[in-house]
Amino acid sequence: MKMSVEKAMTRGLITINWDKPISHASELMKTAKVRHLPVIDDEGELLGILSDRDVARAMKATISLDDAGQGIYSESDEFDPDAKVRHYMSWPVKTADKHCDLRMVAGIMVSEKISAVLITDNGDSVGIVTTEDLLKVLMGLLEHPEFRIGIDLEKLMSGNFSALRMRPKTA
Repeated sequence: MKMSVEKAMTRGLITINWDKPISHASELMKTAKVRHLPVIDDEGELLGILSDRDVARAMKATISLDDAGQGIYSESDEFDPDAKVRHYMSWPVKTADKHCDLRMVAGIMVSEKISAVLITDNGDSVGIVTTEDLLKVLMGLLEHPEFRIGIDLEKLMSGNFSALRMRPKTA
């Protein structure tokens, strides 16, 4: 079964300028309830992507010892006032055309160990596919009564995604 990325992507991208404070990006993510922000320059050109993990990395953190001598890592919502989005964004951004197969995008995410791929149409950013989007697709497939999924776990865990195949459910 082939599924176009366009059917699974999240539309309505929220972007952030590369020169904004990282604290602003954190607030924007919380307000918009997103985990990824495409990063643009002053002319609107795509430069990178900022994830919630990048923001967490930018937070001031403290490490203290508990009674057993184990390190406890704690984060605060405090940021270095000079920290900018450009200091923490990831680049280059992985992109895919909106007409490509969703399986290809999932493969990119797995092989690159990333949680989002920006979706383009004629070079313009039109959406994003995240791990959450892929999980929504998977949930829909698992709930759909006329399909079943055959999985060879050994092949799947070795990265052989042909082990995951769709076939019509037989009575």
